[in-house]
Amino acid sequence: GRAPARRSADYLPRNCCGIGSMRFVTRPIEEDIMKASSDRLLRRTLWGNAVFSIASGTILAIFAGPLARAAAHAPVTVMGLALVILLALLGVGVIGFGALCAWVASRPTRPLAWARAIFAADLAWVAGSALVLLVPSWTTAGIVGIVVVAVIVADLAVLEYLGLRRSSATA
Repeated sequence: GRAPARRSADYLPRNCCGIGSMRFVTRPIEEDIMKASSDRLLRRTLWGNAVFSIASGTILAIFAGPLARAAAHAPVTVMGLALVILLALLGVGVIGFGALCAWVASRPTRPLAWARAIFAADLAWVAGSALVLLVPSWTTAGIVGIVVVAVIVADLAVLEYLGLRRSSATA
């Protein structure tokens, strides 16, 4: 013969380690869903930060000369370094930061200490941008560029904060 027909009500008791009660099965599943949801926000934000950082860092490094000329009315030096050199070095540093974001995002288990460090670095970038705007020789293009990047980084920081907060709540 033929195997007896099985009812759908028998599915969970047969397939969940012999546990016959829903209350034992649903709680861990709900916790896994919450953890996956919070992890997904942080992971996607870090990947977004990686892409934005690597792209903008590459643009800064390659086009440091034209960007420096467009950003300031007069030559700007900081600690004896011309703006073009600072932008090129900043671009290389931002590429490295983007690589760190990608590394943290790619880990199966998120290194939260590194994610918090990335969040802190993004906050520092926004604060530093506000300070840089105090330099009097920026052109309108320079001001717009600094503000636009600072707003994008601030948005990433907000999403990182939410992802870190959710991760802490589900840990």
